[in-house]
Amino acid sequence: MGVLQLAGVAGVALGLAVPPLGGLAGAGLLLLLAGAVVVHLRKGDPVAKLVPAAVCAVLVASYLAALFD
Repeated sequence: MGVLQLAGVAGVALGLAVPPLGGLAGAGLLLLLAGAVVVHLRKGDPVAKLVPAAVCAVLVASYLAALFD
């Protein structure tokens, strides 16, 4: 999981120079974070454990919106 996250972050950073790469990396991160939110919900975790993944998902979604605007 950590390697996927690091690859996604590197792709997002490189996406500033190569937008298609940033878009693909952002989409991958968004799917990873959405999966994390679903897992937290299914486990019945308290909201405090869910918030970091949800906030990061919103940040990645806004990055994608800005990248392709």
